Amino acid sequence: MASSSQEYTARCHCGKVQGRFLCNKDKVYALDCNCTDCHMRQNVHVVVPAKDFSLVNPESYEDNTTLYQFLTRTAIRRFCSTCGVLPWYIPRSHPGKFAITIHCVDWTQTANGTKTSPPVIVKEKFDGVNWEDSAKRFNDNA
Repeated sequence: MASSSQEYTARCHCGKVQGRFLCNKDKVYALDCNCTDCHMRQNVHVVVPAKDFSLVNPESYEDNTTLYQFLTRTAIRRFCSTCGVLPWYIPRSHPGKFAITIHCVDWTQTANGTKTSPPVIVKEKFDGVNWEDSAKRFNDNA
């Protein structure tokens, strides 16, 4: 792990669904999307490469979650079957990556339980209503 990275845990409300991910420990960029799904959930998320994400309990993940897909069925959303929270998903806008819901992370604690200073979270608007144009702009800049 690079010195500018830190491992954090994302979890649902009841804790049955947990994942770990690496991101910059000083500053992270989060997307504030206005597509119908994100707007209704007030979702703001940090996008990380799949190689930087892992499930805490992979053997029980599908048993503890409910799959929800709509329209193109490209985004993969698995909500906790107990509490209904979506701590992360695979977004249509960033294939091969995970979108971590920023409010499902305790940014003051590392994945191994060490207390830490939270990173600065910079929110960027993602126009999910005009998805094609926004996805092209973000992927061209990636």
